[in-house]
Amino acid sequence: MTANFFEHRLRLIIGASIVAFMALYALSGPQFKAAAEKSIDPIAELWQLTPPPPKVAEAERLAELRARRTEVMNRMGKDSMMVLFSAEPRVYTGDVDYHYRQENNLYYLTGIKQAEVVLVMIPGTGKEILFMPERNPGSETWNGRKLSFEEASARSGIKDIRQKRLLYPFLAAIAPRAEATIAKRNPLPKVTEQQKKEWSDEFHDLIEAVAADRAEIYLLAPNSRDLWEYRQEYEFAEQLASPASGFKVKSAFPIFAELRLRKSEWELKLMQHAVDITSEAFHRVFAAAAPALYEYEIQAEFEYTFRRRNADNWGYPCIVGAGPNATTLHYITNQERLDDGSLLLMDCAAEYDHYTADITRTLPINGKFTKEQADIYNIVYQAQVASIRAVRPGNSVNTRHDPKISPDSVHGHSVEVIKEGLLRLGLITSKSNNEYRTWFMHGTSHWLGMNVHDVGDYSKSLAPGMVLTVEPGIYIRPDALEVLAKNPENERFIKAVRPAFEKYKGIGVRIEDDVLVTEGEPKVMSRAIPSKLEDVEAAMARLKQELRKSGWPAAMK
Repeated sequence: MTANFFEHRLRLIIGASIVAFMALYALSGPQFKAAAEKSIDPIAELWQLTPPPPKVAEAERLAELRARRTEVMNRMGKDSMMVLFSAEPRVYTGDVDYHYRQENNLYYLTGIKQAEVVLVMIPGTGKEILFMPERNPGSETWNGRKLSFEEASARSGIKDIRQKRLLYPFLAAIAPRAEATIAKRNPLPKVTEQQKKEWSDEFHDLIEAVAADRAEIYLLAPNSRDLWEYRQEYEFAEQLASPASGFKVKSAFPIFAELRLRKSEWELKLMQHAVDITSEAFHRVFAAAAPALYEYEIQAEFEYTFRRRNADNWGYPCIVGAGPNATTLHYITNQERLDDGSLLLMDCAAEYDHYTADITRTLPINGKFTKEQADIYNIVYQAQVASIRAVRPGNSVNTRHDPKISPDSVHGHSVEVIKEGLLRLGLITSKSNNEYRTWFMHGTSHWLGMNVHDVGDYSKSLAPGMVLTVEPGIYIRPDALEVLAKNPENERFIKAVRPAFEKYKGIGVRIEDDVLVTEGEPKVMSRAIPSKLEDVEAAMARLKQELRKSGWPAAMK
């Protein structure tokens, strides 16, 4: 070997060392650290553990609340006012109340969850006034601490906070001819002449509009005497309905139905967190479900996870239907045994910071679908896939109530696939009539947000920021043919489908996901929960094996 050869090798070694050192240096930099932070925890991925809750800068949160209030006032006339009452406590029994939940629209504008709060907005002056009770140490000893005026202002961004006892005197000052009517609702405490003069000066234009019978007052007053949620609003609207009041009562519902239909980035983060909590709960149930358990035990797995992850509550009562119970749409008894060879339909979801998910999965209790179950399941799955593809800007939703269902709508796609599948199985005799509704009787979609069936106009075309469910289903109720009206047409139908009915009787399948409309492809917010038949079986097998091997992960105990 020559000296030149060794010199050449030495240079190569030194060069390689420098390159290796530079590579290690680069990997130790911010990019490598970021990549490491994003590395997937296999346990978290397997069990779909809920990520930390979303955070928002306080300035951004207050700016969004302020923008919402501005948008509401922009939709009102200058000679108008809006009065939003907080939700009334609901009695469970005796002197025990249900868990308190704030009225959605008041929370949407203020971020305050406390009872006995009233928001008044007057576009003509741009005034936003929050009326609330002063803190009471005696009451707080029993029922917990309440917000101070300063804290309510900081929470809502509303600067003008006034004593709740002044609400009705204030309204009487705005509408003097309605004072007697307002006093019937709530005795009017005395206020000083100075206070009356201040109100008269500050709201002079609105008072003049009331005197001239051209003022409007917006309330969340239902059209019919449905007093379950809006009793106080309905009664107040009835009291002000007389022309003598000087007010024309208008419904505030259309304003909020429009504003709440398209979600902000912050709202979507809250909804995604509710979905993520629900996803973890479903994965827990995929592992736990087994023959001989009871429906209430499955419900307990869901609700344990919701509380474990600090969800406000469930978004609606948990539906856990085993066997034929899966054919009841809103089955909430949840008391029956899980039998081997049956299906389990679970429609359960968490609510987080006033926003709810709404997700359904149907799984085989023993981990394997029978052929008959798979026949029905695959039709529903294919229908859902077709409908999700239709969740694009410009498309329509269509509901079961629409006189004409477009085959290109979200609902229309599911209807067409289900008709085709039912005809193939012998459960209907024609695709040109409504026989399919014997087995698929509900719509495919509804809006989702602060309510599980959220506000919004279904005649509007889909647009980015809207969130809706996509949830086709087929339900072969054991008594479905018995309860049909007795007429020749139904007799012919019953005779024709009887063999298929006996084959599939008692099978109920629904698959439901929460879908966000984007500028392009729809985003399935709940896609982490398996829904394809083969994926459901595989996930159940994998999670059950992991549970037997290692038990519940520490983060789920």
